[in-house]
Amino acid sequence: MKKVEIDKPDEFLALVAQKNKEFLYQDHPNDGIDLFGDDELEEMGWHSCAFDFIKYRDIANCIEENCEGTLTFNDHPMGFNGYVEVEDIVDVRAKAKQFIIDQIKNNPLEEYDEDQEEALEYFGISN
Repeated sequence: MKKVEIDKPDEFLALVAQKNKEFLYQDHPNDGIDLFGDDELEEMGWHSCAFDFIKYRDIANCIEENCEGTLTFNDHPMGFNGYVEVEDIVDVRAKAKQFIIDQIKNNPLEEYDEDQEEALEYFGISN
């Protein structure tokens, strides 16, 4: 992933406003990542949160490390603020889904609650 740093917070915020319909997610200093702009990826994120060991930031790290796109950010004393635009959403979905499945399989639980059972079914994982 290509990284672009914008030094001036005002310029960065203007870009966020301009591109708010184009980026996949924003990492906000107060809220972190709380929503993916792609419906399928958001559903994956929602189901994965049934497991306390998978956070949106974990999925974002997978995307930033393994997918093509641009991370535009402003790193200032008030906190990191960035957004990601991806080149191939189909590739992103596939890699994120596999990441989540691997995390679930590598962290088996003794018992699964109802939400976790639903997530296992969603991801096609036998328990």
